[in-house]
Amino acid sequence: MTEQTKTPDFILLPKRIDWVNTVFLISTPLIGFGGTAWLVYHHAIHWATLVLAFAWTCFTGVAITGGYHRLFSHLTYEAKWPYKLFMLCFGAAAFENSALSWSSDHRAHHKFVDTVQDPYNIRQGFWHAHIGWVFLRSRLTHRYANVADLETDKLVMFQHNHYVKLGILFGFIAPALIAASWGDALGGFLLAGFLRTVMNHHFTFSINSFAHLFGTQPYADKDSSRDSWPLALVTYGEGYHNYHHKFPTDYRNGIKAYHWDPTKWVIKGLERFGLTYNLRQVPSETIVRARLKMDEKRLLDKITNASVPQAVPQETVAAARGRLEEAYLHFQQVRKEYSRIKAEALRADLAKARARLQEAAAQWGTLCSRYGVRPTRLNFA
Repeated sequence: MTEQTKTPDFILLPKRIDWVNTVFLISTPLIGFGGTAWLVYHHAIHWATLVLAFAWTCFTGVAITGGYHRLFSHLTYEAKWPYKLFMLCFGAAAFENSALSWSSDHRAHHKFVDTVQDPYNIRQGFWHAHIGWVFLRSRLTHRYANVADLETDKLVMFQHNHYVKLGILFGFIAPALIAASWGDALGGFLLAGFLRTVMNHHFTFSINSFAHLFGTQPYADKDSSRDSWPLALVTYGEGYHNYHHKFPTDYRNGIKAYHWDPTKWVIKGLERFGLTYNLRQVPSETIVRARLKMDEKRLLDKITNASVPQAVPQETVAAARGRLEEAYLHFQQVRKEYSRIKAEALRADLAKARARLQEAAAQWGTLCSRYGVRPTRLNFA
């Protein structure tokens, strides 16, 4: 089959309202917030139900981020069937479509980001990217060509074929039955069911909207994706979106130890029990290269657009960035070798490599600061 005759992942169709999605997305907040207000008014909020609602919010939220997103959409790690089944059941309870459909949309988003073939294209406005696209039926109708690998997964296909029933069972019936054990079935139905659904909907939607409008772009600026640590707090770690678009095969979104990324911790933690394995991680050297190249680009833009002609030529900037990159790679190699064999003879080499890196970093920092560019901070430990 030639490139010209390949079946497209999606076919553009005229915009039509999807009445099922529309009714659901309008009724859930009405019932969720209205029901919660009614419970508050009648002093009928049970503390155990609040705990249940919080737990169900986390379960369904991480099922989307860790399951739908990082496992099924990007294949950033592998998992045993009990883990996958949990993610598929609670992913259905999030009512964001089946894992197959969700992954198809998301892979299209990465492939066609910021274009008309991007299902939640931010160029069409905040409302469209956040929720408007969900109201439209078959604006981009699936052919599922981009998720052929998932169609061979029996669990994924079972969930796809029984998505609505599983969603109702795990999203509404299960929390109501659990809360019924302490006499609050209605509270479980409203708080852990409807209100929780609305909250996680908008947590997920905010990645498609806010994370493409607000934040920083430390790794790349070829698309609209941005890093936002405040957004990570309510999206289970998904707020580091610029990193994710640059390195979508990494199981982490927040790469630093202090980055708030509960999804990363769940995936890594369950590796110890054998439930997750083959976790894919981008090498630190590759990440540093990306950041330094962005530093260089911003620095050159500042120099080019300066009102007063600057004396620093492009070659000088490129050379300074190259020295820092080379020093960092050398330092990493010596540190790894020293950690491996703990040879006393390498201690001096490590100290020299660190001093060389610090000198290159200082020169780069001075050059960047001179033109108001915040330089990438490297780890010398």
